[in-house]
Amino acid sequence: MEIDKIEKLHSIGYGLKDAKVSINHDIKFNVAGVKINGTQGEVLNLPLWIGKILAQNKLASLEKPDMITELKQALSKEKMVGEYQMSTLDPHFYIKLKESMKDLNRDDFNHVESMMLELFRMRRGKLVKIADSTKLNSELYNKLTIEENIFFKTIHDNSIEFEKQIRGDLNEQSSN
Repeated sequence: MEIDKIEKLHSIGYGLKDAKVSINHDIKFNVAGVKINGTQGEVLNLPLWIGKILAQNKLASLEKPDMITELKQALSKEKMVGEYQMSTLDPHFYIKLKESMKDLNRDDFNHVESMMLELFRMRRGKLVKIADSTKLNSELYNKLTIEENIFFKTIHDNSIEFEKQIRGDLNEQSSN
């Protein structure tokens, strides 16, 4: 399972999505064919990666999703659904959450990390049970993050292979 590589690829894709950027100073850029014109106070939809660069250079403010509130809501929803049910998470939930955690101070980071791990462990336990007994269908696929989909497929495939190996030994014994 190479989740880090898949996650990195999806992080790049997420960085290409548009984000709201509030311009702090009049700007005009034309770099490598990317043109940006903005006046102070204007709100533009720009690729997230450009918004980050402008924000880092204090040329704009980047509107970021409140991932801590989303984490709290996700944790609450996950506790409410059944043992064999999954609440829906955005496919890039963990990517966005980890990105927003980079800006937190140590105490806040530790608290958010603790909540994230609680959610992760809860969902992991459910995924192991579900993956052992069923194939991934579109309804479940749409409820999982990209990392969870990889995890589900790995568990499911390994469970099927393990069962085949056990049954193989039984089939050999019954033919003797």
